[in-house]
Amino acid sequence: MDCEKCGTKTRVVKTCRDFPDHVRRYRRCPNCGHNFVTKQPLEQIYKGQLERNYQVYEAADILKMRHLWAEEGRSSREVAEIFGCTTSWVNKVVKRKVWVNV
Repeated sequence: MDCEKCGTKTRVVKTCRDFPDHVRRYRRCPNCGHNFVTKQPLEQIYKGQLERNYQVYEAADILKMRHLWAEEGRSSREVAEIFGCTTSWVNKVVKRKVWVNV
C-alpha cells in the first residue's frame, strides 16, 4: 500500500487479527516516516491469497491442518485445497518446519 502523504510503498509494522471480520494493519512509510492504520476485510485477504499463494494463518488453522493430515488421514493436497495454499506449505506445517511453537 502506498503512503497517504508521499506515495512511497509502505511496510506493515504490525498486524492485529483480533477482529472477526477484518485484519488491522499498522503501517509505516520508510521514506517520510508517516504512520497509519488500515483495515482489510477477511474476504479480500483470502481472495488475494489464492492468487498469490499467501495466507494469513492463526494457530487454530495450523492445528486444524495437522489434525486433518495426521488424525483424519487427508493428503497434503486435500488439506491445501481446504485452506487455499500449496502442498509444500502444508508439508512444512505438518513436519513442524514452520509454526513450531503451535
